Order: sequence, then structure tokens, then C-alpha cells
Amino acid sequence: MKAFLLAALALALATPAFALSCMRPDAVQLYEMARDSDDTYLAVRGRIDLSEPAQAPKPETEIPAITKAVMSGYALTQHGFGALFNRKIEIRASCLGPWCGSAETFKREQIAMLRVDDNGVYTLMAGPCGGTAMDWTKDGERRLLDCHRTGNCVLAE
Repeated sequence: MKAFLLAALALALATPAFALSCMRPDAVQLYEMARDSDDTYLAVRGRIDLSEPAQAPKPETEIPAITKAVMSGYALTQHGFGALFNRKIEIRASCLGPWCGSAETFKREQIAMLRVDDNGVYTLMAGPCGGTAMDWTKDGERRLLDCHRTGNCVLAE
């Protein structure tokens, strides 16, 4: 009977009700997070090329997996995404329980908020619900630029 109850509990916990539920990433939300942070961020639109195979974080630890990459594109200035950007970055993939982020998720052009540390290291966070980057969209860029220029920050519907 005890084995049956444990099996039933395990089955119940494996149902979709206990699955991780993530909100769709939004360019304005990423921008506001970076703008309002105590850390220094740089907004970049561009592509990410992994310099090495993506490192996978281990769900049983809280230690992020770091993957080296190069991001090429344009950094945000007061006039828009106009400053050429081609730099080495670190992608820090982390887990939340059994769900993990991955450096492999950034295959298309991205809008990214790169954290810049005191040593000039650019870091992109990759969590199980996205992180500090999202696939580029024309609408996302338009709303982000409007927020940046005018303070009119409208989230996607």
C-alpha cells in the first residue's frame, strides 16, 4: 500500500499542473529590467555565435554553466541600435528545479540585455524561462525604442 501511495504521488507531481509556466518574453520588459537595475547593462540587437559547445547546467546544483560566445550586431544609443557591436560574451545558463536554460536557445537575431561587470565582461543570462534576451521582432524593437526615447513603455499584448 505504501508503494502504491508513493507511486501515485510521483505520478501526480509529474502532471502538467506542476510544469514550469513561463510568460512570453517582451522587449520592453527586458529594457525596463536593465534600465532599473543597479547593475550596468547594454542593450544589443544582433546574432550570437557560440565559440564552444554549449555547457549544460546541472539541475541539482545552483552553479550556472558558462558558455563563451561572440555577439555581433548593434548596441543601443540615444538614436537607436546604431553603434556597431562585436564582442566576446559569456552566457550563464541556470536552472530552477529540474528546468534549465541553455546557451543553445539563441539561434535567431536577438534583442539582448548584456550585463557589464567591473572587468568589462559582457554576460547574458539564460534561465528556464528565457533570460535577458529574446528573438528579435520588428514590433519589439519599435516598442523598446519608443520606451527608450520617450518613456512611453508599452508591453506586448
